[in-house]
Amino acid sequence: MKTQGGTVHPGQSESDYLHIDPSDLLEAVGGDAGTVAALARTFVDSAPDIFSRLEQATLAGNADATRHESHTLKGMCALFNARVLTALLLQTEQAGRQGQTPRPEELVQLQVSFGLVLEEIRRYAHAPMST
Repeated sequence: MKTQGGTVHPGQSESDYLHIDPSDLLEAVGGDAGTVAALARTFVDSAPDIFSRLEQATLAGNADATRHESHTLKGMCALFNARVLTALLLQTEQAGRQGQTPRPEELVQLQVSFGLVLEEIRRYAHAPMST
């Protein structure tokens, strides 16, 4: 099955994922859906804490910490081709390099996008695999 040009998790349909496209990651691990599911579970376990630190750094006006946390989370999101969130995190990282933090409306965009991506990766992590 395909989504945004790639294979989706066994047991999933094309329309199940609007904010991620794990097909490149699946291809990179030789089609081993179990490995991708394990990476998805790692994302679900660790990304919320990283995002929370990003929010705290933003609210505290700490541009360096904002840059660091957005860089870390950007890499994790890029693995799952979460394109919109990855782009927002890149902008946040670049702003942090210039001593800036996201404006309130930009933080809201990050929060919404992160929530959507997290939900889809959570579903991917716990989707039944075909044998």
